[in-house]
Amino acid sequence: MTDDRRWMYRRRGPRGDYDDEFFNGLQQFFDFVYSRPGVHPNAEIRCPCSKCGNLPHHNRALVTDHLLRYGFMDAYSVWWAHGETLSNNVDPWFAASDVASSSNIEEHVNAADDFHHMVYDAFCPSEYDRHRNETEFASENVGDAPNRHAQSFYDLLRASTIPLGPASNDQTLLGWLSYMLHTKAKNNISGVGYNEIIHGCRKLLSPEDQQKVPSNFYEAKKFMKNLGLGYVKIDACVNNCFLYYGDEAKSLIACPVCGEPRYKRCNSAQTRKKDRPRNSLWYLPIIPRLQRLYMSRKTAEHMTWHLKCRVDSEILIHPAQSAAWKHFDAVHPSFAADSRNVRLGLATDGFNPWGHSSRSYSCWPVFIVVYNLPPEMCMRPEFTFLTLVISGPKSPGKNIDVFLRPLIDDLKQLWSSGVETFDSFRKQNFTMRAMLMWTITDFPGYGMVSGWSTHGRLSCPYCMEMTRAFYLQNGRKISFFDCHRQFLPASHSYRMDTTQFLKGRCEFGPPPPRLDGHSVRLRVAALPDVLFGNPSVNQTIFGFGETHNWVKRSIFWELPYWEDNLIRHNLDVMHCEKNFFDNIIHTVMDDSSSKDNVKSRMDLPLYCDREELQLYYDRSGSLCKPNASYALNTDKKRCLCTWLKHVRFPDGFASNIARCVNLAELRLVGLKSHDCHIFMQRLIPIAFRGLLPDSIWGPLTEVSNFFRALCSPNVNIKDMAVWETKIVEIICKLERIFPPSFFDCMEHLAIHLPFEARIGGPVQFRWMYPIERQMHKLKQTIGNKNHVEASIVEAYILNEITEFCSRYFGADVETSWSKPPRNFSAVPLYRNTEFSIFACPGHPMGSHSQTRCLTAQEMKAAELYVLLNCREVDALLDIFDREVGVYMTPSDPHKARTRSFVTWFKDRVLNGHHEGNGVLQYLALGPSWTVNVYREEIFQDEEPPSTQSNEHSSNLASTECMDLHAEGATVVDLNENVNDDVDENASEGNDGYETRSDASGDSSETE
Repeated sequence: MTDDRRWMYRRRGPRGDYDDEFFNGLQQFFDFVYSRPGVHPNAEIRCPCSKCGNLPHHNRALVTDHLLRYGFMDAYSVWWAHGETLSNNVDPWFAASDVASSSNIEEHVNAADDFHHMVYDAFCPSEYDRHRNETEFASENVGDAPNRHAQSFYDLLRASTIPLGPASNDQTLLGWLSYMLHTKAKNNISGVGYNEIIHGCRKLLSPEDQQKVPSNFYEAKKFMKNLGLGYVKIDACVNNCFLYYGDEAKSLIACPVCGEPRYKRCNSAQTRKKDRPRNSLWYLPIIPRLQRLYMSRKTAEHMTWHLKCRVDSEILIHPAQSAAWKHFDAVHPSFAADSRNVRLGLATDGFNPWGHSSRSYSCWPVFIVVYNLPPEMCMRPEFTFLTLVISGPKSPGKNIDVFLRPLIDDLKQLWSSGVETFDSFRKQNFTMRAMLMWTITDFPGYGMVSGWSTHGRLSCPYCMEMTRAFYLQNGRKISFFDCHRQFLPASHSYRMDTTQFLKGRCEFGPPPPRLDGHSVRLRVAALPDVLFGNPSVNQTIFGFGETHNWVKRSIFWELPYWEDNLIRHNLDVMHCEKNFFDNIIHTVMDDSSSKDNVKSRMDLPLYCDREELQLYYDRSGSLCKPNASYALNTDKKRCLCTWLKHVRFPDGFASNIARCVNLAELRLVGLKSHDCHIFMQRLIPIAFRGLLPDSIWGPLTEVSNFFRALCSPNVNIKDMAVWETKIVEIICKLERIFPPSFFDCMEHLAIHLPFEARIGGPVQFRWMYPIERQMHKLKQTIGNKNHVEASIVEAYILNEITEFCSRYFGADVETSWSKPPRNFSAVPLYRNTEFSIFACPGHPMGSHSQTRCLTAQEMKAAELYVLLNCREVDALLDIFDREVGVYMTPSDPHKARTRSFVTWFKDRVLNGHHEGNGVLQYLALGPSWTVNVYREEIFQDEEPPSTQSNEHSSNLASTECMDLHAEGATVVDLNENVNDDVDENASEGNDGYETRSDASGDSSETE
């Protein structure tokens, strides 16, 4: 087969007759097509003529006739619709005019073919295989016109071959429109702004090309909308009790449950406006979105990645390795037989589109997560599909089942019969099935989707009616104090303690059993039917709050396989960790949100034997609250706040926590969920050391270690089983320190989190962080706040189109797939340097602010860091280790280097004991004591703040990045290495804490 395919567009010779080269080329084309394995000699093939565009199938004679009459379609030098791949060494695509310059032919071919593939991936060729008779052309003059959907395909296919501009042979109309809309969506440009940009761009084009380009955003979106998957708007009752969904409900004009009218009538009889529904649901069907994952060759291969990682290992990096996944495979082997079947998760939460304004509004989006994908793709926004948008202004509450109906029906179809889908990676059709693994919500949302209320004494969905929670008489709230000794081993000493928990009580009972799916299903099946909407306000199932907390039978139980899931609803680690941390920090800081308030102290005599913390009246008759050793005094709070004000982290690691420090009032305000996440896992062991007694600091450090292990991206099953036992003892230690009001449901739920991590896999696939980021993006796209939900859905559809198109862009276009790293710089920070350590790309953050002299400690740190990380010094470092190693124990090599390597290196090089080049001489001279200071966010785990001085100690957290100048050399101070193992040292010896004697103290002890 010849590589030169110019003959494809040279059909006729100079005299108008058919060229012999064209006939020979046709023979080569048919020989290639019918020589492929599995192609019958008499089989019908796709017709690549300019009229059919590879859509209908014809026999060889008719295809020959069409090619002679109409010629080949544009941009078809690579016969990809007939089994040829781009990797074949064929000559690039030539336009009909045959004037493409050889310098940019390859680039043009790749771009044109990529967008051809994009159109076919979006429309799925197999769909046209089933209806090819509708679009088959019998002759030149007789034929059926394409339907609307097929015509949209033709229009987009044609746009992928239309060049823009005489010098833009590598740019087509479809590619240019995709790029412009992608830029609008990525930068959140308004429609008016887009129109102005287009107006300026059109002036650069010729009049002929201006006619090709849509003149405004509306026209561009109308043209590109066929690449999207659309949405369905469904009317709903204003009281959230009925959804006008299905053929029978379409004709109704009033709610059959509450009788409320469906439409809001127009007041004027002369207006032509239609009656508007009083409430609506926006449904973005999930089936076509799952099909597109297989139809697109950019994602089809990744959808079976989970099959590669399903090996027996104690380290879990993906839900596919979890016990929940494997258990479902064992129960449903027919589903597990095809690795292309899809595992899903459902996530939902509400948000106020007006932020923290006084206007109350709650909009509820519902997302679907695809777990077939590899870890780096699984929770990305591109594969977290917005499926439902439930209108406000109020939360749907337990009526959310009404709005989930369309999604549940699709999930039932995906499970029972499946849908035919084209796998573009394997080039075959298959029946795709799907199942829902679990839901992801915050704790109030847990109650909405599960049907088990998360309020009151029975709020724990694991302990259920077996909980030991009780109501505080003065605090007027539910406390889970002393509910955890029952989870300890039967021989544990805490079980017999009658003084440090609930006074006079020993614990002999076993832990509550965890019900399996079948047991829960039997309970749910016995629940009575509940009417949703306003009539359900006064409906309470008998025994609610006493023997159970059920408020409804969840709609998820309609899924035939729901009871076979080991985890049906996830406890959100993000909110559990945040609420746990809030209780700790507010109580330790003793601010207005402290759990240790006057009412809490009034409850102490009723439940605990802690006389030293009880309220008393002084001589003047005033009620006094004794100081507790777990609460910081004014000097300690000032020291902590000052330290936090100056702490810095590696760039991109955390937000600026210093903005949350109020030095005037000595408190922390405005901490976000991720701020609490960082403080809990990284700062608690450092910040509280030296400020709190060891008997209190120790258990708090263990809590920090627990959440750090729980949130690890690699979950060790054995370690998590250990933490499942250890967290119970940690909570019991805290119960010996803090009052009963400290222990709400969030502290109790921590004992169930290791079980879910062991069964479900890493929490990164089951928590709300990616969902919260998605909702933040949705909030930013709201352009019309009078129609919040419609604005969100329209913006999402546009973003969905541009995100799909961006997968086919060239490498020179920045997309979410090719986004450079934060603060990326391709140019070395110092170009003229002989040292490898300074040849890496980078740039200082911030502007040069001042010049100062280094301290002796900073000079030592700078020299040591450079020498230990410079490749030119590696040979001398090995010599040092051999000479000094005989005096070192196995645990001391790093200490020896820190202590004496700089002095040894200078003596070795400057005194001529080592023959080396000038680079080592420069390094031995060391940096200058005068430095230029830049602002840089770096963090060091050093010593905690001291109460002896209110001034910030420079060895705690560096706030500067310095240029250290020496003779002939420039080095950068990165300070000392970050030590991530500080909490391991902090937790040593915690098992023997005597917390009772130090749990409280008088004013003299705490001062």
